[in-house]
Amino acid sequence: MVPVLFVTVFGRGAARAADGDPMPTATPDLVKQATAPISSILQLRLQTSYAPESVDAHGQSNAFSIGLTMPLPEYRLLPLPQLSVLTVPTAITTPDGSTGFGDLRFLDIVVLDAGHKVIGGVGPSFVFPTASKPATGQGKWQAGPAAAVAYSPARWLVGVLAQNPISFAGDRDRAHANALFLQPFVTYQLGAGWFVRSQPTMVFDWETGRQLLPLDLGAGRVFKIGRQNVSCFVEPFWNASTDGPAPRYGVTFGLALLYPNFWRQE
Repeated sequence: MVPVLFVTVFGRGAARAADGDPMPTATPDLVKQATAPISSILQLRLQTSYAPESVDAHGQSNAFSIGLTMPLPEYRLLPLPQLSVLTVPTAITTPDGSTGFGDLRFLDIVVLDAGHKVIGGVGPSFVFPTASKPATGQGKWQAGPAAAVAYSPARWLVGVLAQNPISFAGDRDRAHANALFLQPFVTYQLGAGWFVRSQPTMVFDWETGRQLLPLDLGAGRVFKIGRQNVSCFVEPFWNASTDGPAPRYGVTFGLALLYPNFWRQE
C-alpha cells in the first residue's frame, strides 16, 4: 500500500500542487525533522520494507509499520523536552508466507541540550509482546536504556540512535532477549525539499553472538499537498553481514504526514 501511495503522492508533488500552483518549498529545518529517527515535530509515519530474498530462509518477506513521533515540550511532563516514538508493526510477513501483528515498541528520549547544533539525550526503550504469532515477535516484555546524539550543520544531519532492550518477563519457553540496536543516520539536503539519506539499523545480539550489518542509501522529498506537509522516501538496502535468518536485500518505502505547528495550535 505504501509503495502505491509513495508513487502517487511523490510523483504529483514533484511537479505542482493540486491547485496548479508551484509546489511550496520545505524549510531546511523541516527536512531535518522529517528525516531524523526521532523528531521534535508530530509525525504519522507509514513504512514498509520488502525483501524478495532471505538468508537461511526461502520466500519473500515484508514488514509494514505505523509510527508516531510524539514530542513533548518542556514542562509538559518533565522540565526537559522529550522526543518519543511509538512503532506499531501492523503486518509482518515472514518468508514462509504467514502474516501477523508484531511487537509494539516505544522509545522516549529526554533532550539534554536543545539549543545548539549538537544535541543529545537519554531515556528508556520498551518492547511489548503484542505479536499475534510466534514468528512475528519475541514473546518477551523488554526494557532497557536508549541514547541519541545528532549534529546538524547547514545541509547535513548526522547522528546515531542506540537502544538495548532486555527481557525481564514473558513466555518462559521463548529465548531471553538482550540486543543492541545501533542506528547511525545521515541526511544531506539537495534543495527544494529533496534529500539523500542513510539509516541502517545494526543489530548485535548479546545472547547468541549474532549480528546484522545492513547498508542502505535512499532519496526522498518533503513538500506540501495543500496545507499538509508530507515526506516521502525510497531506500534500497543490502545486508552485508548476517549470522542468521534475515533479508539478503530489499527496499524500504516511507510516507509521513508532518505537523510542525501542532503545539502552537493550542
